[in-house]
Amino acid sequence: METFLIVMRESLEAALLVGILLTTVKKAGRPEDRRYVVGGVMAALLLCGLVLVLSRDIPSFLSGRFRTGLDILIFFLAAFFLTTMVVWMHYHGQELSREISGKAARLLESGEHGALFLLSFFGVFREGLETILFLWGIVTQSGESGSSELLFGLLGVAAGIGAVVLVFQGLVRVPLGRFFSVTSVLLIFFAAGMVSAGVGRLVMIGAIPPLVSQVWDTSRILPEHNLFGGFMADFFGYRARPSLTVVLTTFAYTGIMLAWWIRVHRPGLLSRTTGHPSGASSRELPPISKQ
Repeated sequence: METFLIVMRESLEAALLVGILLTTVKKAGRPEDRRYVVGGVMAALLLCGLVLVLSRDIPSFLSGRFRTGLDILIFFLAAFFLTTMVVWMHYHGQELSREISGKAARLLESGEHGALFLLSFFGVFREGLETILFLWGIVTQSGESGSSELLFGLLGVAAGIGAVVLVFQGLVRVPLGRFFSVTSVLLIFFAAGMVSAGVGRLVMIGAIPPLVSQVWDTSRILPEHNLFGGFMADFFGYRARPSLTVVLTTFAYTGIMLAWWIRVHRPGLLSRTTGHPSGASSRELPPISKQ
């Protein structure tokens, strides 16, 4: 489930970028310049595929201690990028379409086709690298093989790209602002799971003290490795036998991020509750239609 959500959101962001670029090229009456956008996308996908293949073999070259260190680094990097993605999209998502379209239009006017290629390439490549990092964290945390996440990843790609295609064709009207707001909450909980896993590994190797070695034991009621327990562990940082350090850090991260989310979305929440318009409603991304 978490694989589907993350891949869908990353694919949707990348597809939005590509769609905006292609729409700008079409509006400028330069259909022949689409090849630079498509070329950038293809180059980014090929490079992401190479990085994915190489990343699967990296752990096999590391000893136990270095492998553990790599796992901890992946957990905290995934949590960091998930957090920055949520915060950045909230503050910059509204202007994203105009910024990309304006930059592409200037490049077309000046004839800088190489820069148009790079704009497409780096936009898609960044989303691809983030996806690989998040999936690496998911596989490391769950202990499952990467192939078990492939189906959910492909479904996420199809859902993200499919939604953008429908929007650009004018067939559906998607409140993208609300979509990103809701999925941001889920990503906050998922990042909390990464924080929990990283801190747990640090306690396990003795890098930080546990404070209390075991706060509770719910392994018989809800083990981490059954279907629901695994879902709770991945999305909410649930641990059947956590140390106090894990509990405190996980609750601190989740509490801070949820408090931030409620504060920045409070005007919109109040307007939907009372039925009165609010300035926060303007944070929704404007609908995109074919022109």
